[in-house]
Amino acid sequence: MSEITYRDGRFWDGARPYFVIASEYMYYRERRAHWIDRLAKLRSAGVNVITFYIPWRHHLRLEEGRRTYDFTGRTKDSRDVVGFMRTIESFGLRMIIKPGPFVHSELNVGGLPDLVCPSFNPAMPPARRHHGRPAVWSYDNSQLPAPLDEGFDALVREWLLAVREVILPFTRRGGPAIALQLNDETIYCTSNDPPWHIGYEHSGMRFFQQLLEDRYGDIDNYNRLHATDYTAFEFVPAPKLTEANVPSTERSALRRREELLAYVDWAEYQWRLRRDVYVRHAKYLDIDLPYLTNYAGITPPIVENVPDLKEGAQEPIPADYARLYPEWWFAMNRVDSDADAYEYGMISWLGVAAYDRDVFARYINTARRARGLNMEENWGFGTLYDHRSRYPIVPFFQTLASLAGGATGYDIFVGVGTDYWDDSLDRITKLQCATFPSHAPIDEHGNCRPMYHTAAMLSRWFRANGEALLSCEPEVDVAYLLYAPYAAVSSWIPDRRNWALAEYDIPRCGREGFEEFSASLQEAGYMPGLFELEAATPRQLHAPRAVAIHSAFFMDEASQTKLVDFLAAGGRLFISGELPEVDLVWRPCTLLRERIESLARDQSVQVVYRRENLFADGRFAQRLAETGFAPRVRHSTDLRAFVHRGAGELFVFFFNFDVDDSHDKWIECHGQRIELRLGSKTSGILRIREGRLIAYLVKGENEVEGIRSTVRIQVGPDVIEREGDFSSGDSTDSS
Repeated sequence: MSEITYRDGRFWDGARPYFVIASEYMYYRERRAHWIDRLAKLRSAGVNVITFYIPWRHHLRLEEGRRTYDFTGRTKDSRDVVGFMRTIESFGLRMIIKPGPFVHSELNVGGLPDLVCPSFNPAMPPARRHHGRPAVWSYDNSQLPAPLDEGFDALVREWLLAVREVILPFTRRGGPAIALQLNDETIYCTSNDPPWHIGYEHSGMRFFQQLLEDRYGDIDNYNRLHATDYTAFEFVPAPKLTEANVPSTERSALRRREELLAYVDWAEYQWRLRRDVYVRHAKYLDIDLPYLTNYAGITPPIVENVPDLKEGAQEPIPADYARLYPEWWFAMNRVDSDADAYEYGMISWLGVAAYDRDVFARYINTARRARGLNMEENWGFGTLYDHRSRYPIVPFFQTLASLAGGATGYDIFVGVGTDYWDDSLDRITKLQCATFPSHAPIDEHGNCRPMYHTAAMLSRWFRANGEALLSCEPEVDVAYLLYAPYAAVSSWIPDRRNWALAEYDIPRCGREGFEEFSASLQEAGYMPGLFELEAATPRQLHAPRAVAIHSAFFMDEASQTKLVDFLAAGGRLFISGELPEVDLVWRPCTLLRERIESLARDQSVQVVYRRENLFADGRFAQRLAETGFAPRVRHSTDLRAFVHRGAGELFVFFFNFDVDDSHDKWIECHGQRIELRLGSKTSGILRIREGRLIAYLVKGENEVEGIRSTVRIQVGPDVIEREGDFSSGDSTDSS
């Protein structure tokens, strides 16, 4: 095999971009005798990479009081991960290996063994939430171990060293393994959890207080900046959410500006907790391959209806805090700042994008967060999740949406249905459905279902066109500047009752900021982007046509200087809110204010500044247009279109939201007008070169509604009219 490398958010085969068409195959839920048949069918469908977790609890054996590991199937055939990897290699397929230690996969304790679960081993300290009670894995109500506890860490190291020896031969240069993923959605699937859900255990608090000492130097300096009087860092408490049964009007409010630093400190800790655990586990594994992560989508948490849980096992988020979800995400998940530690990957358990435009917008946002793989797209969880997920239109629409946003490949999750596991691995799933998942492309008997044929059509098209797509770039008109300290404070402040600083506004970042900004731009045909101000490079700042931010009264000096330099170099900025007057240690710092006021006096078009929020009312696109800033892409109503542009080529993604009938639509981009007649939820992608349509992929059948539409596409002199699902310029190469 040729050597596959990774850079710029995508894989490369030499000098050529390598488009990943992956499928998750859960060997540990499957009979060894089925592997060859299922892998052959996945390869025939166009798949080129197999992804798989290696569950710790599945391979750990206790024999005569000693811990051993079965990686060859001597105790059960589904434990033969060595044989599984050899079979993958024999098909000429590549692999992304995911050894945990926590893997989710709807497994007991998320794949952790009972040995490290405080529910079964009282000697293991649990992770704790703000109220002091243990953090639990909501799927089976098992307690989760404290991630920084020395005893847990020692056992994690033992596991990763053991699995390292098994996977190492497959990670050689030019070998089948092209990347690794550790953990799942950061720590215990908490990348989309509020900041009060984890980190309050003793070992975590020690780490938090050490970070405070590193940041502030001595306790006197800490007290001066926070308006407190602690005698040592070990006495500094963590912020806590007032119990949900206390009326919000009685909750304590932020009454001094010094108090907000405690929230900034806690968000820094929550970020570092996730990052540092990942880095520590990567050092234990010590394999020279790209390390990926799989961030949960930028969307409120999904409530799963899991049976057989104890009453009250899942902890509800107070209603007035639930809408702060984007603030939590941006405060604790710092993708650009972590670029030296691992590569961005996303997952897409957001809802049904074809039937919910907010969900669709969040698909785009999650993919736009950074270039990287869509590590998990729901292809068949029709029973465990939304019932519409059993129909091929749903994953097709969503996979295409993630690619339109900028994903550099996708993972059919899960490609093969299975029914071969016992209660020691997963005692919950079979209470809901007998197979995992319920509607996979290949069912548990090896039959290729309608989902398979849709996945094959999609994958074969990208086998032929994916390299060219990755040679293009998704265009960005305006990028939103995420500022983590704003999100950190805002994560705890639902409204002014909890703020009570009359002279200052709540420093919103996600809610009333990026989310409304993005939705407005997408609807009007502008291409939104986002990145972290603190980690942004000058090149990154100048790549879009303009940048935008909602500011507050504080901003660190380095970030202010970065924006001043950006403006001095001719950059264009849309900014609202209070202009900074102090830095993050309360020193006067008005660099940005002075520059913006100077440009305003000169009536420069470089800056559009308004004291009131430019974004919160969802009308930013209108304001953008009023400044003469026209979108590169225009389209008709009830349609979304996204363009990736390269040397002489355009890839145009389109998504129709009409439920029934046929509708005439149009797209205009780069001097090209595309005429469309689309039916129920029709989506597709067009490859255009020098004004001619050279390849296309269209899904015109909506199985949810039982509608098979006739689709008409006109690009210049080229006219295509077909019924249902169809493509051209694809590949049937299964090698």
